[in-house]
Amino acid sequence: MKASIIYFLAISFLFAGCGNSETNSDFSGSYVNKAQSEYSIAFDTLILSKKSELSYEIERKTGFQKIRNGSIMAKEFKSERWSAQWNKDNMFLSETELGRQITFSEDGKSLSLKGTEYLKIK
Repeated sequence: MKASIIYFLAISFLFAGCGNSETNSDFSGSYVNKAQSEYSIAFDTLILSKKSELSYEIERKTGFQKIRNGSIMAKEFKSERWSAQWNKDNMFLSETELGRQITFSEDGKSLSLKGTEYLKIK
């Protein structure tokens, strides 16, 4: 009797852990990246806002400084917004206009966009 109760509890916990994690996921927040080359320094921020169960609004803010003949030029700024849909089957955010895909790390502390990693700050 005791063994069957333990067995039942073990099976119950196993099935409880097998829920659809993508329906409970909320990747809203701010993610940042800094990149530098011999030609420029860039600071990127992605702000993800959940609009519905499967829809997100993404705002990308970029500040960059060109480097010309070894001198760092004045800071310039760019900003853009787009929408993305959560792809349940492949587990990523998909934007259709330019074909951008955002994937997330398993721990939710970073994301990847076009091969660039962004770290979550809030």
